[in-house]
Amino acid sequence: MKGKIIILSGPAGVGKSTTADILASNFNKSAYISGDIISHMPVSGYEKPWESQRAKDLVLENIIDLSKNFLSQGYNVISDWVIFWDDAKKISKPILDLGYEVHYAVLWSDEVTNLKRDKLREVDCQMGERVKVLRSEFKTSNIPNQYFLDNTNLDLDQVVSTILSN
Repeated sequence: MKGKIIILSGPAGVGKSTTADILASNFNKSAYISGDIISHMPVSGYEKPWESQRAKDLVLENIIDLSKNFLSQGYNVISDWVIFWDDAKKISKPILDLGYEVHYAVLWSDEVTNLKRDKLREVDCQMGERVKVLRSEFKTSNIPNQYFLDNTNLDLDQVVSTILSN
């Protein structure tokens, strides 16, 4: 069986990184690709990906290339970042063309829970108002409803189990 990539998306503070880390540990051979880490790789000339199409495209291209490299070596890939539907399709096409599986899930919670989770992050990682902006963008995006996974009242094991079974 060929490998797969699972793309986790959702607003800041919804639990993407935590879920991705646990999800990756469910495979014998897996790699975790964090879009946040990739987006912060530039040392000078850094641009915020939500303000610069060039910076956003660079992150997406790196997610694609890293995924293809890991998949070619027999790894399953778990990737997380704020990835809307059109960007998920950009990532999916070259991976699917190589015969690998692609799965996409948008983690979601109610706004109160989302903001509470954001405040539990280290102070320099908290997004505050950006959480609300992203929530609004997700609500008005063209992501089909079946890709949303409401984790408001689920523990991490339930979230991971749901992703693995769907």
